[in-house]
Amino acid sequence: MRIERVAHRIVRWPIEQRGAATRWSEREAVIIAVTGDATGLGEAAPLPGMSIDTVDDAIEAAGALAARLPVVLETPAHAVAIADRITAAPAARFAIESALLAAYAQHTQTSVAALLAHGRPLAELRTAIVVDRPDEVRGASCLKIKAGRDVRAIAAAAPGARLRIDANRTWPRDEVLARMMALAGLPIDFVEEPCPDAHELLGWPLPLRIALDESLIDLAPDALARALDSPQLAALVLKPTLLGGLQRCLALAAEAHRHGVAPIVSHALEGPIGFAACTELARAIGADVPVGLGPHPALGGYEG
Repeated sequence: MRIERVAHRIVRWPIEQRGAATRWSEREAVIIAVTGDATGLGEAAPLPGMSIDTVDDAIEAAGALAARLPVVLETPAHAVAIADRITAAPAARFAIESALLAAYAQHTQTSVAALLAHGRPLAELRTAIVVDRPDEVRGASCLKIKAGRDVRAIAAAAPGARLRIDANRTWPRDEVLARMMALAGLPIDFVEEPCPDAHELLGWPLPLRIALDESLIDLAPDALARALDSPQLAALVLKPTLLGGLQRCLALAAEAHRHGVAPIVSHALEGPIGFAACTELARAIGADVPVGLGPHPALGGYEG
């Protein structure tokens, strides 16, 4: 199939400052549209303070893709290769890869998840629901709770639910063990990034297991290999916007599976296009635990 046109536009929208979104009141993204034999959309939404790239990088990448037209996609791998050649900026690469794969999926009358999966993608995605208060649990079986919330009250409102605590590196290192001990009696699957350099804790006898999230952006390969070998590592949290796209997250997911570690797909507070691509990735990965993340309560829609 051929891609003959590329367009992009900047969108901005306000977000409610809840959960992990308390640091931001607005999001900005570049929407990249590719058209030809089919149409596909991708979203580059670098997260300020966490992403290593910017909106300007995404605009530059959209221009670089347009300069290569026409583009011929004979296999899904071509979409990945083109994104690799166009840019190293993670969010921009995610957007280009998503747009090209969406167009290829439309042309071949399948889904992006089916293109990415080695087998059949999940038909029904199990997700963790982000909650801040006990009245938000709504019968969910897996809850993601920001550290600092009343975890015990939320757990009491959801008997039988599994809990995932997101600390976002906010716990002082010398308090990690005590804070974990205080929560150890609850049905907690893991604590995400309890402190900076959380992977260094994986040699300790911890009362709760750890998940690595934002540290995956710049974690050295040898450090990641050691982390994956630790029985204290429960999960890798994969955010395509931060890590550079779908294929790169699939590679990390494969490594996680090989070591008995859960690959968990998450968003980085993108809008609906980026969120949809994350959902397709989660469906492609599959696991015997909830691998997706439900819509964040802070998210709204694009203003235009």
